[in-house]
This record gives sequence, structure tokens and C-alpha cells, in this order.
Amino acid sequence: MAPSELLTLRLDRATSTRLDRLARSTDRTRSRVAAEAIAKYIADNAWQVEAIEEGLAAAERGEVVPHEEVVAWVKSWGRRRERKRPR
Repeated sequence: MAPSELLTLRLDRATSTRLDRLARSTDRTRSRVAAEAIAKYIADNAWQVEAIEEGLAAAERGEVVPHEEVVAWVKSWGRRRERKRPR
């Protein structure tokens, strides 16, 4: 088993009750259900922070598309002569 750390948190009563029910129905501990939920949340959302950091770094390097080009591209969506995505 991997090393673990203790985390204490407060839950509203409704969430705590739902956690209890889920833990009982899946024959797992509350702690395990909560740990799995937190791990999944982090995995599902970490990409967004990474993408933002990559975008900021690209902007700092001057790798940006002028606003006017993006607006023209978006306005062309759904038209017969839709523009290619600006790069």
C-alpha cells in the first residue's frame, strides 16, 4: 500500500449522509470513497490548469494570434467559405 497522509475536512450534513450511504452500498470505507473522489476530481481537472500555464507561457514568448484574425475566423463559421483556424 502506498504511503498516505491524513486529511481532515468538513462536509455539510447532506453530503456526509450521501457519503455514508455510498460507502455502505459499495462496501468501502468513507475514507476510501472520499479519497477516490478527490483523486478522480484532480485527474479530471488538472489538464485545465496545465493548459492555462502552457497558454500563458506561449503568450509570454509572443506566440499569439491577433484578436482581429480570431474574430474574422469565428465570424466565418458555418459559412460556405469558412476560414482556416489562425495560427
